[in-house]
Amino acid sequence: MGLPGFGRAAAISIVVTLLGCGTVRQVTEALIGIERLQFRLHGIRDFTLAGIPLAQRQTVGDVTVAEATQLLTFYRRGTLPAEFTVEIAVRNPNDGREGRRRIPITLTEMEWRLLIDAVPTVTGSLPQPIEVPAAGEAIVFPLRVRMDLYQFFYQRHYEDVLRLALDIAGVGGDASRVTVEVQPTLSTPLGRLRYPQPVQIVQKEFRP
Repeated sequence: MGLPGFGRAAAISIVVTLLGCGTVRQVTEALIGIERLQFRLHGIRDFTLAGIPLAQRQTVGDVTVAEATQLLTFYRRGTLPAEFTVEIAVRNPNDGREGRRRIPITLTEMEWRLLIDAVPTVTGSLPQPIEVPAAGEAIVFPLRVRMDLYQFFYQRHYEDVLRLALDIAGVGGDASRVTVEVQPTLSTPLGRLRYPQPVQIVQKEFRP
């Protein structure tokens, strides 16, 4: 895809440590052979709702009476605190194969926003840089999420919110209900690149 994968050279925010006159032009020309990192939603794990782990539950019937009472109490108080880990797979297509150049890339910064059922919820940033080797193989990194489901889905009935949580976190969880919107900044041997537009990371496919 090359630089057109980033849009057009003029449309990219390119941050370069200048080495002298003409450096920007040289780096821009060099970047033409670079393809963007590719992202996919790998999965969701360690989901707790009001302190109750849901990973091994599949339906509302798998929740005990005591747990259901606790969850309903929280719901009536106007809060349903959730904690979980979103796992993101990322791969570097610049692996030296099929005419591509072999270029290691570091994911230095990444603002993210979590969407559930297309509803924007919490935001965050990458806690530390991620090295993505020029191997073409995906690596997986975690994003820890803390949020209040009630805050974003208070208009839904208690049973619907509980089913939503179970659909995402339980056995055979359906991460298709989750999207992670990110805006990465990359570091390459040729300079730093910031994506001009956010990327929608989903479960079904890798997206640049």
